[in-house]
Amino acid sequence: MDLSNKTLRKYAEMASEVFMEDPVYLKVTNSKWLRKIIIREGLLIRMYESRNNGDLFYFDEEGRGMLILKKATRELQFTELLKCPNAPVVLPLLPYVVKLMDITGRCDNKGVIGEDSYIISPIFVGKDYQKQGVAKNLVKRAAADILSQGYKIGLDTQNPANVPKYEKMGFELIKQEVFERHQINNYYMVMK
Repeated sequence: MDLSNKTLRKYAEMASEVFMEDPVYLKVTNSKWLRKIIIREGLLIRMYESRNNGDLFYFDEEGRGMLILKKATRELQFTELLKCPNAPVVLPLLPYVVKLMDITGRCDNKGVIGEDSYIISPIFVGKDYQKQGVAKNLVKRAAADILSQGYKIGLDTQNPANVPKYEKMGFELIKQEVFERHQINNYYMVMK
């Protein structure tokens, strides 16, 4: 599995197109070009941090999408930002990154989903390849690895349109909450 900076940048670019209309990113900025940069660079931070901490990466064999699993007990650290190769690009965006972390940092996966879980963070499929079963296959591969070891797989999404998609993949909604400050809904789901 190639986890080079070049590969991760390719997937972050793909994700920046996919997440443009995601409710969380829409709360960060109204500017489309700035939102795309924030998504791309923010996901690169997340991917570099995952690579450095042994998270599990799943790629579609044809390069159409990816999924990362992280242990529910492992918290993402803001200090990881400074270790990322893209830190010089991200530092001028710091006010937006802080806002993004303020919104997403309210999610308490391990408290809701359980410490004996892996969390999908993130999963995405390129726009041209959606509705072809790519995400379902990525989840299926991850589930085959993790569930047999006695772990659960959970996720949270702030996009209500994603809930039925994840339900079709075998996830069950276990909790919904509203983050009043940003008027964002969060949906916690666990694989049945």
